[in-house]
Formats: sequence, structure tokens, C-alpha cells
Amino acid sequence: MAAFTSLKLLQFKPSFSPFRLANGRIHPNRCLRVSKTKCSKYSMFLNTKPVIKDGVLNISGKDALVGLPDNVVMTPCSDTSAFLGATSSESSSRHVFKLGVIEEARLLSLFRFKIWWMIPRVGSSAKDIPVETQMLLLEAKEESNSQGLPNGNKAYVLFLPVLDGEFRSSLQGNSADELEVCVETGDSTMIASASPKAVFVNYGNDPFELIKESMM
Repeated sequence: MAAFTSLKLLQFKPSFSPFRLANGRIHPNRCLRVSKTKCSKYSMFLNTKPVIKDGVLNISGKDALVGLPDNVVMTPCSDTSAFLGATSSESSSRHVFKLGVIEEARLLSLFRFKIWWMIPRVGSSAKDIPVETQMLLLEAKEESNSQGLPNGNKAYVLFLPVLDGEFRSSLQGNSADELEVCVETGDSTMIASASPKAVFVNYGNDPFELIKESMM
């Protein structure tokens, strides 16, 4: 009964929805739009800003993704957050971009299995991420102390697909443990060759505060 109640809370309702804007309007495709002029209100870490180097997305000293393709681009947003996107040599109304490989991380995804309903799924690799994922939370690998044991300091990386211009985004995994982002306009006449800010990425040590901060 408790599980049924928790799933029921995820049902899309106009009176309570993460897709509702400050002015009360709801995006017609129910995709989250994160402000690109005002990023995280406050950072939980004042550390190294997100960077892509040698094919690795590193956020505050943590490797979030490895094996990033050359067409992946990043726009830093704060000390802990950034936008991820990609470019293509061809214009289309729909692209599926590979963002990189997820290594040794427990994950929680919230995906849309019906137009009006989302449910969670847990896993340990990108193969466990279903299509139409609207939120992805990774628990990064713990660092070891001098005795080679986990130091107990957990870190979390949040991926939120957002609206980028005319494109709506969603996440998914493939059999090669690669995280992918699907961007589409839903209109065959509305095409583009790039979506540079398709996914908002943020980092923190408290998953609840991280999600709250990222959606404010």
C-alpha cells in the first residue's frame, strides 16, 4: 500500500507539478526548463569548476562521465554545475547524442513510462537507464583513505534534461554503458544541428538539497 501511495504522488497533476513555472503556466510537453541566466542559487561546494579534459567530465574533483565523444560541449554554470550538449554534422528535428560512459556508480532514474506518469528505477550502469528519463541521480564512487577503505564521504551528481531552444530533451542508456541524450522538436520542419545546453548537471553531498537547489 505504501509503495502504491508513493507512485501515485508521481502522477502528473496541475495542482502539484515540478513542471509548473513561477507564473503558474505549465510547459505543454511537460519538460523541465532550467533558467540559463541564473544557475544554481547557491553552491554546496566551492571547488574546481566542471571541466572536460581528456574525454572525462570532472565536477569538483569527481569523474562523472568518461569517454566523452569529441562533439560533446559544456557550458559552465557555477562552481558545481554546468550545461551539457552536443553538435552534429547534420541538421534534424531529432538527435540522439552519446554523452559518455558511467563507471562504478549507483544510480536512480525517474522516467516517463506513460505520458502522464513517471516512476523510479535503480541500477548500477547506464544499461539500467530507460528511455524518457527525466531525472538521473548518480552516487559517485567513494574515495579511499590511507588504509584503502572508503572514507564515508559520498557525493552525488544530478543530470536534468531541459528545454534548449525548440528542443526537448530526455536521457537514456545503451548496452555499452553510455549515457545518451535524445533531443527532439516534434516538428519535422524545425531542425537544427546542435543542442549545446540539453542537460543541466549539478553536484553535491546531500541528494535532497542537490535536487532542491537544482530545480529552484
